[in-house]
Amino acid sequence: MNRFEAFKAEKDGLDVLPDLLRYASQRTPIEEIPEDDLDRMKWYGVFHRKQTPGFFMMRLRTPGGRLTNAQLQTIAGISREFGRGTADLTTRENIQLRWLTLPVIPEILNRLKVAGITTMQSGMDNVRNFIGCPLAGLDPAEVFDTTPVIRHMQRAFLGNHDYSNLPRKFNVSIAGCREDCGHAQTQDLGFVPATYEIDGRRIVGFNVLVGGAMGGTSPRLATPLDVFLRPEEVADFFTALLAVYRDNGPREQRTKARIKILVAEWGEDRLREEVEQELGHLLRRAGRNETIHNGGNHLGIHSERTLNVNYVGIHVPVGRVTADQLDELGRLANEYGAGEVRLTVDQNIVIPHVTDARLDRLLAEPLLQELRPNPAPVWRNLVCCTGNDYCHFSLIDTKGRAVELARTLEERGVEVPSNTRIHVSGCVHACGKHHIADIGLQGTTVRIGEDVHEAVHLFAGGRLGEYPRLAEQVRDDVLMEDVPDAVQELLLMRVSHPRGATRGASLAPAGGD
Repeated sequence: MNRFEAFKAEKDGLDVLPDLLRYASQRTPIEEIPEDDLDRMKWYGVFHRKQTPGFFMMRLRTPGGRLTNAQLQTIAGISREFGRGTADLTTRENIQLRWLTLPVIPEILNRLKVAGITTMQSGMDNVRNFIGCPLAGLDPAEVFDTTPVIRHMQRAFLGNHDYSNLPRKFNVSIAGCREDCGHAQTQDLGFVPATYEIDGRRIVGFNVLVGGAMGGTSPRLATPLDVFLRPEEVADFFTALLAVYRDNGPREQRTKARIKILVAEWGEDRLREEVEQELGHLLRRAGRNETIHNGGNHLGIHSERTLNVNYVGIHVPVGRVTADQLDELGRLANEYGAGEVRLTVDQNIVIPHVTDARLDRLLAEPLLQELRPNPAPVWRNLVCCTGNDYCHFSLIDTKGRAVELARTLEERGVEVPSNTRIHVSGCVHACGKHHIADIGLQGTTVRIGEDVHEAVHLFAGGRLGEYPRLAEQVRDDVLMEDVPDAVQELLLMRVSHPRGATRGASLAPAGGD
């Protein structure tokens, strides 16, 4: 039994809250807190970061990426007062706070609770934040509004000891739009819109994908489980699958414990049969897939389903925001919209419910000259993980390097085809999802003499959709000073041969738009 399984067997992570509060009230030095309890704190979204000794990161849970103006202001206030005025938007439509000390954690948890935000089970071996379409309930072409389904799913597992000790983390997306905004093929469990004929009637629901995971040395795209679910059946199916994974998933090696390993061992047919046995009834086979595009972004100005009402997608460079920007976004959402924002998997923000009469005034606001709705193509789909300023796994400064790369390409006037995805991950864990990018960068280091230099492995040709493909590694150990030239070369090939291949890797658009 590895250390993680041993400490989970000794005490469930959900049971660490009294200890966390006691350590905080007694101002216990970090070095005196047992390592197992530091790891258990992640069940409440509290992460001690080796890169910033003595300080904690806190990960929120924002289902579907939806936040109200009041919640944004609460988060901004916490960031300003306790977190050096900074925060990160994540690829799970979520927010992470930094630079928090242990004694202030109880106060922060209380403020978040009052605002209707939880951090529970946002780390370690739990179901992570549900991601979905940022336009749920707004998109004119939407098949189904997943908002009530996500709420039902969260109620089914959150705080429930039955599902608080999984073999590893578990990522879920559920979207009812036709653009697969949740990147379902990258998830452990993905629900995509589908229709099914029952007694001559067209029923709207979801097809199911399982076993996607981007991290490690053997990334995998999720594959169809051949199941169709009505919306009201999703939560029961979800918890049944969790139970099967909990009881049968491999736990010996952490690097080989994701559900993709169980899928590889059993196959989709047996996994479906085991879930049917857990549910006590047979499942319908898959319906007609209603996804048209894959991985679209939400930047710019677009019409909602309500006449003369729009949403405005705002670009947040590499997902890093300040407390002042969060405050201002909340104010803008309240003044020009309906007091809410939506987060996206590309680390951007959507302000919905903006009427035609208010649109021009919103676009003239100073913040939208800084966080632009219409960034240059090189910025539009530039996604990156936390990087080595906060994550001890990362081998490079992903956010700083990504900004440098984008600025250099802009200054050179390099043509970047529309919807080109450039994703940056700091290490093999692939939190920047570089495996599905048109051009992906994975951090590494290169030793030259006595010195160690930051570098990247270059990937190309990743895409989602009907003919998905993981990006192929096309160059090794590219030093940072050489990265702009190498990426420019790939972009030129993409312009010249948009459907061709370079060194065995297709450079076809991942977005499919």
